[in-house]
Amino acid sequence: MKIKKSLILGITALSLGTPAASTVQANSLPNYYSAYWLKTRTMHVKKAVYAYQINPSTWKTRQRNVLRANTRIKVTNTANLSWVVKAKNLHHTHGYTWIVKGHYNTNWLKR
Repeated sequence: MKIKKSLILGITALSLGTPAASTVQANSLPNYYSAYWLKTRTMHVKKAVYAYQINPSTWKTRQRNVLRANTRIKVTNTANLSWVVKAKNLHHTHGYTWIVKGHYNTNWLKR
């Protein structure tokens, strides 16, 4: 009787999950300052953000474009330009770079 009761309690506990296990995200992204972002990574946009086409030497903005949710992008975090992005809808012009500025976290990205 005790074995059946403990077996039922164990199965119930496994099926419900524990609070500690439900709060851990297995696919969380490294933070903004991590060396992980020094290499170009293919990601998706979680929420809409603005991408700016700038001249890196003068920081003047040439144009602005919205990266909508679920847009596939390639992203790199550089020391001086913040998030450098590449996507199908961001057309490159010689001497200009597309960046996402003002987001010093990874809340707008997902795998």
